[in-house]
Amino acid sequence: MPSRRRGARIVATLIDIACMLPWIAVVAAAGAVLYVAGVTHEVSDLVGNVIGFVTLIVPITLAAAGFDGTARHATPGKRAVRLRVESASGGPGFARALLRNAVKYALPWELGHTAVFALVGSTGAPSAWVTVVLVAAYAIPILSLVLMLVTGRALHDRLAGTTVSDATTAVRGTQTSVGP
Repeated sequence: MPSRRRGARIVATLIDIACMLPWIAVVAAAGAVLYVAGVTHEVSDLVGNVIGFVTLIVPITLAAAGFDGTARHATPGKRAVRLRVESASGGPGFARALLRNAVKYALPWELGHTAVFALVGSTGAPSAWVTVVLVAAYAIPILSLVLMLVTGRALHDRLAGTTVSDATTAVRGTQTSVGP
């Protein structure tokens, strides 16, 4: 994978995260209002985590998968840097794009939420399972980044059977592969 494409993928992800920030702000503001009003004081950590997953992580993951699964095969960040997601059959389709974005965003994000809820709700030193979950929350994106930089295919691309290519090259029909 050319180094330009690797850098472009990092920039695309940062743009996509910036696009997520308004929704994150809306959910956080709603949560703050509910907390100040006392509505969430009696909610268990498990229920709070499920609510966070359903209102924050699921919509963002579905939106990213929807963008990658469209005819343009690209989130706003990938479109901005002229990249697109491909599979052996052409576009990834929604199911493959959903798997890709679930591994890229939802899995590490939910692992992080799970660890934070467990840490906030406990006293004393964290238990071993919380430590493992917290390490996994950081290890997945770090492993994905290292794989992308070294081999050209991130963990989420490998698991979903996708590649990322230059949009201009793919449109002309002479797509360049981005990894083994």
